[in-house]
Amino acid sequence: MIHRYHSDQKAHPPHVFGIAETALCNLTRRLDKINQSIIVSGESGSGKTWNARCLLKYLTMVAVCNPGGFTPSPADCIERRILDSNPILEAFGNASTTRNHNSSRFGKYIQLQFSRGNHVVGASIQTYLLEKTRVVYQCDGARNFHIFYQMLFGGNEREMRNWLLPNVLSSDNLNYVKLNRSEDACNQKDKQDFIVTKQAMCNVGLSRSQQQELFKVLSGILHLGNIEFISDDVTGPCEIDSEKQGVDTSVNAAAQLLGLDVDALTRCLAFRQITASHKRRKSVFMKPCLKDECHTRRDCLAKLLYARVFDWLVGFINGCTMARSWQSYIGLLDVYGFESFSFNSLEQLCINYANEKLQQHFVHNFLKAEQDDCQSEGIPWKFEDFTDNKTCLDVIEGNISIFALMTQQCKLNRHSDPSSFCEFIYDTISSASLSRSHMSVTSPAFVVHHYAEKVTYQVDGLIEKNKDGIPAELVDLLKISSKKFVQQLVDANVTSLQSPSKTKGKKTTSTVVSKFKNSLDSLMATLHETTPHYIRCIKPSLECQPDSFDNVHVINQLRACGVLETIEISATGFPTRSAYSYCFVFFLY
Repeated sequence: MIHRYHSDQKAHPPHVFGIAETALCNLTRRLDKINQSIIVSGESGSGKTWNARCLLKYLTMVAVCNPGGFTPSPADCIERRILDSNPILEAFGNASTTRNHNSSRFGKYIQLQFSRGNHVVGASIQTYLLEKTRVVYQCDGARNFHIFYQMLFGGNEREMRNWLLPNVLSSDNLNYVKLNRSEDACNQKDKQDFIVTKQAMCNVGLSRSQQQELFKVLSGILHLGNIEFISDDVTGPCEIDSEKQGVDTSVNAAAQLLGLDVDALTRCLAFRQITASHKRRKSVFMKPCLKDECHTRRDCLAKLLYARVFDWLVGFINGCTMARSWQSYIGLLDVYGFESFSFNSLEQLCINYANEKLQQHFVHNFLKAEQDDCQSEGIPWKFEDFTDNKTCLDVIEGNISIFALMTQQCKLNRHSDPSSFCEFIYDTISSASLSRSHMSVTSPAFVVHHYAEKVTYQVDGLIEKNKDGIPAELVDLLKISSKKFVQQLVDANVTSLQSPSKTKGKKTTSTVVSKFKNSLDSLMATLHETTPHYIRCIKPSLECQPDSFDNVHVINQLRACGVLETIEISATGFPTRSAYSYCFVFFLY
């Protein structure tokens, strides 16, 4: 099928392979903007990840070259490594949600690099906003990242002993994962997927010893989740709850797997460092933490470790697949789909904000640009109405916006009352894209009118998640680990892990929102420099079951993302257009 679309695309029905072939042809002809981008969008569970896989497979297969006749060819090795990055990233970055069994919990932009002869010579991956909170908490009906279940159900007896995870297949054993042994089909799939993941790791160049060190860190994270504290007094100091079954075992296991001293680990979780400065004198002392603070620090350490493992993996894959030199590229953008759950927090706000930015890119680069071109060329044209989401983006990221108010609260560096902050949002922002939550919502919340649908965001925990502060003593603890791999995880960009940071002696507030917005702005700048191609994934129903088609749900998606307007404008306009200068160069040579 791939070869059929490559040989004669127009003779076959519309397909993702046809989009890939169009992008490749544009790159080969070098008309207008040489570099191309294929933007895959849609709501959660609509098939974005699967389509991105198909695009990657198509481009790596048709754009290979083996002039020397080697077996396997250098191009085949590059193709294999690029394709093998997928199961690794899905294992570590995807999870099961209530709406999607293989939901991407991060965004990625894969840049396929081409030589002057238009052959694939390498690839690089840029990732966005990994949902770290999933490591320590999952709502009902959802799971942790796939890799944890793959380890638990796919690891053999020897591996389980090395990871200090014997007899864990019970929901009472591990606090960070929800296990269900009754789901045999799901458990068997996790077992088979683990074989695929480990083989993919070998194919990209990860040695067996490196894999084992990586899995030991993941096992250490699972044991961290079982560490619990107890206090005789609500406001008194805490200590390890040794009377609870398995807690002492998990403390020792976590320390051993992470290469840490047991006492140093428990002390770091139970005490926080306070630095007091007076003129030229600086005093440092340790203050006992409350029970909830101890558990928060434990979760913070787990999230830090997992995020660094994920970043390290992406960096390793890039080191194996990135070309030393290349001429042009085709970018594949696969971001998290639009989400709306019963409880929506900072993760959903950032995810939906990213989808709003992509929708704006589509509106300005197609719906608006197509009609403006016809007007500038003097072509008779009846303007079609379309929905512009600028007002919604202004509510989220404008000068006086939700993001701005959240940053302001973080700068105050004090506890934020959810009710007060919610009222502060209502009093400060006046827009048709923002409204109060329904009276049935008992907790403080606000409603944003997105292009897809209205979403209610709970304010509780919003500011704390945005701060994402990492205590310096946790980083210092990992830096003195006896495991070189653990040291590598925190040595890379360690300054960016600590919040707040200091620039030229002045304290600056680095938040989740600010970092995500900066990376998203960089992505949008990259997209604007390329010729875009759009793939809209439509979810047939909310049941996630085959042969289930909901007409109303499908029409709502088509209407919300502007597909109906696109059809109208495409049918009225001209199918092919290029600037005079590019046509002159193309036909001259």
